[in-house]
Amino acid sequence: MLNKKNVEERIKDLLETTMPALPVSSSVEFVSTCEPESLSLGFTNFSETDVQGSTVEGLDQNFQAGVETELLICLKSSEGEIRNTQHTDRVEIHIDPADQVRSLVTSEKEDGNFQAKFVAKVPGTYKIEVKINGQKLAKSPFSIPVKVRVLNVIGKLNVQGEMLQGPAGIAVNSKGVIAVADLNRHCILVFDETGKFVRKIGSYGDENGQLKNPAEVTFLNDDEILVADEYNHRIQQFNVQTGNFAKSFGKKGSGDGEFENPVSVCITSDGRFIVVADFNNSRIQVFTMDGEPVFKFGDSGPERLDHPIDCVCYEEKFFVADMNNNCVKVFDERGQFLYKFGEIGNGDGQLNQPHGLCVDKHNNVFL
Repeated sequence: MLNKKNVEERIKDLLETTMPALPVSSSVEFVSTCEPESLSLGFTNFSETDVQGSTVEGLDQNFQAGVETELLICLKSSEGEIRNTQHTDRVEIHIDPADQVRSLVTSEKEDGNFQAKFVAKVPGTYKIEVKINGQKLAKSPFSIPVKVRVLNVIGKLNVQGEMLQGPAGIAVNSKGVIAVADLNRHCILVFDETGKFVRKIGSYGDENGQLKNPAEVTFLNDDEILVADEYNHRIQQFNVQTGNFAKSFGKKGSGDGEFENPVSVCITSDGRFIVVADFNNSRIQVFTMDGEPVFKFGDSGPERLDHPIDCVCYEEKFFVADMNNNCVKVFDERGQFLYKFGEIGNGDGQLNQPHGLCVDKHNNVFL
């Protein structure tokens, strides 16, 4: 009887308790824990975010295909103030057409706002729907026009009398130092991060440190470069700070570790291997960082290469400019063919002896 009386009194107290009124713009969400071993069913999130009053910043920017876009979702309180502390609101972003968007990432910033980053693959009109705690923002979905990408000239190299006669390759390290391979002058020209000439590396010849038609250059690290010494049929390594020769590997031939006109050199994405486009042997060779051959690919099978002139590595893949096949072929980290794109012609998406290949951080391919 005593227990029954206590329960009745507790129920009476609860019925008489005054509950505070929720603001119109507030929301309550039950979140299930989904933990069978726990006696707790879940918990309740209480949000004071005014969904209809919250805004999206950055909708008026110049959107371009292939360029990363950043938007800021600013969450506001029922009083119209920007919420500047982290909270438990759930923000959802959907972009249509979804198959034309890559790298959509949403993250909460320290000030409590949310940042959305994405890359539109092609020009056109995209619709962006933003929801907070399941509710659409005012005027959502938003329409944004994405234009064709425009490449602007932002500066030029100050050669200071060291005129470029046959620039064939260029590389930039993490400090902004620039190295240019000059095919006709048989040297590498180095410029600082402002584009001012610093030094010349190499001269015509076949001795260590001399070059014959250097076709490509890449940074091994911030202090050292690798050079595809085409007509000496080798790869040479130099210190870019001093210009001193460090070492070389390779010689003329068709065996493993030998070259017939190496025209491209790069480092794999994980920094563990050196990759060389062996032009007249129509293959790609992969080496250890000490110049020891590991494996080769492209010289056999149905997707055989015909004079590869460029190779770059991106996200554990090899992108190869297959010059005489007028296409770009993509191989996995083991050298297995994945796919190709391009065909001979002068229309959009068509190629004619493609070379000068690079891939930017958004996975855009430039030829």
